[in-house]
Amino acid sequence: MFSAFAKTLGQMNDPRIRGVIGKTLALAILGYILFVVLIYLLIGWLAGLSGWLEGLAQFGGALGAMVVAWFIFPGIAAAIAGIFADEVIDAVEAKHYPNLGPARRLSVWSVVVDGLQLAGIALIANLVALPFLVVFPVYVLITWGVNGWLLGREYFEMVAFRRLDRDAARALHRQHKGTFTLAGILIAICLTIPFVNLIAPVLGAAFMVHIAQNVVNQRQTGAHVSSLGR
Repeated sequence: MFSAFAKTLGQMNDPRIRGVIGKTLALAILGYILFVVLIYLLIGWLAGLSGWLEGLAQFGGALGAMVVAWFIFPGIAAAIAGIFADEVIDAVEAKHYPNLGPARRLSVWSVVVDGLQLAGIALIANLVALPFLVVFPVYVLITWGVNGWLLGREYFEMVAFRRLDRDAARALHRQHKGTFTLAGILIAICLTIPFVNLIAPVLGAAFMVHIAQNVVNQRQTGAHVSSLGR
């Protein structure tokens, strides 16, 4: 796990990774700003107030939107990661696993559907956990656990679906669910660290390539499966 994380950090200077980080940052910041502005305008339209009361309501709504957006960011990040995942995974495989050969390309539609489905689940899960904010340590543990499981599955599937059929990939995930969930929890923790969370989708995709390959390599006991995708 630590070796995989060290390899991930060591490749952040790769021009291909830097390019994806730039695009991810732009989308994440744009989405965050649009969400806050939308809530600000919506409150002004619905409140039916005037003068300083309207301004106060809008300010409070925008502030609340910023807080909510921060806590539901893992779900949004999962969707963002799906957009550029192939570019990140290609860069990591080219540097660390050049013998894998070309991966099969997934249809844009399947990537979008999978990403939106998981983002929706993550959004609901994080909203359900919000009441636990009154006991902040409990809230943190719940969100890390829930998002760890969701993100562990999502990022693994991003990597595995390129080289395995869905049934085989999901069977592998079930067999090593603890490893992938732990990896997902580390990604979820990164998503709660200010500023780090903006590039966490890129870190997560790169990190999961190493985790998936480590799992497959550990299963090499002389059988004919030598690596993910062979």
